Amino acid sequence: MHLHKLIFQFKTLVDNKTFTAAAEVLCISQPTLTQNIKRLESSLEVSLLIRGNKHVSLTVYGESLYQHASMLDRSYRQALSDIDMIKRNHRQTLILECGHAWSHGLLFDLMKNYIAHYPDVRMVIRSANTVTGQNHLLRGDCDIALGAIPVLENRISGIHYVPVFTSQFMLFCSREHLWAPAESITEEQLARSDWVILRHEPDDGEFDDPLLWQIPPEKIRFEVYSVSSAITLVRQSQCLVALPRQLEHEATSRGLKPLKVDIEFAAFETGMMYTDDVLKHDHKKAFIDAIISEKSYFGQ
Repeated sequence: MHLHKLIFQFKTLVDNKTFTAAAEVLCISQPTLTQNIKRLESSLEVSLLIRGNKHVSLTVYGESLYQHASMLDRSYRQALSDIDMIKRNHRQTLILECGHAWSHGLLFDLMKNYIAHYPDVRMVIRSANTVTGQNHLLRGDCDIALGAIPVLENRISGIHYVPVFTSQFMLFCSREHLWAPAESITEEQLARSDWVILRHEPDDGEFDDPLLWQIPPEKIRFEVYSVSSAITLVRQSQCLVALPRQLEHEATSRGLKPLKVDIEFAAFETGMMYTDDVLKHDHKKAFIDAIISEKSYFGQ
């Protein structure tokens, strides 16, 4: 029998105070435990126990061995705990960063098949705009960024850009808004309006999206980070909000009215951004393939 097993039985004996109790914990017979303790003493060439007492009494050698056995037991338990933690941390993970058009329903519709085929993949989904998404890709903070594809001259070397669908912003107001019945809204009326601004995260910079009509900073009444909050605030105020057209159904079903405006907002490509590193992992590459395979969802 290996010495470390005998030491473990010795510690169990000391912890339980009697041979009978220790043997029961170890699921061995009392004579076997007695014999094993004698083997341990023979191997170490010292006496560990003071015989003749009803309960276990230790010699000076026994006291020393018990202290070390306790440290070994703690180290053993810590090792198992650390290994379990490493196993959990090394579970296959996919980290996505995406804009609001993706995160509100669209993304989940497109990745249904992926979720079914990769049930063990842990997915982290965070909100981010195109700029922060690209920066996080380069730093290795996320695997795939989903958002507006920059124009060619603004793309970053080392990042792959895959357009998936075309998007465009729309304006919404509450059904009780002064301009809700209007057939069309002028630029002058927009300049007099209060706005709810939907952003992705606190550090994504001042609101200056070139895809939208320029909103005067003094006309921004609410600045929020969730689509639900934006829709609720617009419904309860005389504010306007700009949302991607992919959110039109959610906005109208929750009581907002789309506005027709004299200004035509530019359409822009939306899709995936990733680096070569993601292609080294089958479960990450499979996600890219799954989204691309669903491009027909948009008639593209």
